[in-house]
Amino acid sequence: MEWIVGGVVATVVSGIAAWWLERLIDHERKLLGLTPSFPSVRRLRPFIVMAASVGLMLGLAYAETIGQCLATPEVRPESHHIMHRIVFHCGLILFLVLGTAIDLDCYLLPDQITIPGMIWGVGAAVFIADAQIAHLWVDWGQAIPQLTGPYIPAWYDQHRVWHALAWSTAGLLTGGVFTAVVRSISSRILGQEAMGFGDVTLMAMIGSVVGWQAVLATFALAPLTGVLIAILGYLLFGKTYLPYGPCLAAAAILVLFGWSAIWEQTRLFFSDPVAIGIILGSALAALVILLGALRLYRAIPTRST
Repeated sequence: MEWIVGGVVATVVSGIAAWWLERLIDHERKLLGLTPSFPSVRRLRPFIVMAASVGLMLGLAYAETIGQCLATPEVRPESHHIMHRIVFHCGLILFLVLGTAIDLDCYLLPDQITIPGMIWGVGAAVFIADAQIAHLWVDWGQAIPQLTGPYIPAWYDQHRVWHALAWSTAGLLTGGVFTAVVRSISSRILGQEAMGFGDVTLMAMIGSVVGWQAVLATFALAPLTGVLIAILGYLLFGKTYLPYGPCLAAAAILVLFGWSAIWEQTRLFFSDPVAIGIILGSALAALVILLGALRLYRAIPTRST
């Protein structure tokens, strides 16, 4: 019975959101001076958005309850908070689907989607107070196999609302600031905008729901989803350029579905500040080298025939 009610609610909410999205797309296309979407696209897109949203919501609900995709040794929410956390994540799914649809159409991520998404992330996290998939900080360096687990500050459980505000805000800032830094470096090296500011607010929105550890995992996974989406876009629609927002959204969804396995492999890394600094610094250095090489390659004159 719960699944039927959940499916009906998800369908109604997704339908209203899809209807609103079409109005937003029409508004943005007028502002950009673009022609209206094809009638066939306007007819089919709401149903595609609804189907994608409901399918992902129900799939994630199944994965979280039956598949235990978020199960970790440290985070064990109370039974009634598990359902609250599912609703929390379903809200993120809806914002991601809406953002993907408008980004693919207009090549932008408007604040009308990402800002309410951030408010949802922080507000619902504080309201639920037990929706995290990873605590603000856990020190696995102090764990002794088969004797003691990791060090978890006692105030997390004693002041759950403040902990919720802390990990959600930390995720928002990590996603937004880190993406903004990468965007600035990429744009300066390439001499053109490599990522839109909507990608920055999108990652801030994602971070406010999943926390700082998972948002970094999302950013790391995004290039892989980018390659797959680019190949599909070329094979299905003949597009040689696709926005990066859908790649980030797809990566965030994959992180949620696979968080238990991801955390198992990365928890030691996320409990060592020095390791975090070294790896993030190395990643940024590698990005600089790669983008510099790309700019040099573009500067090589081609022989005309």
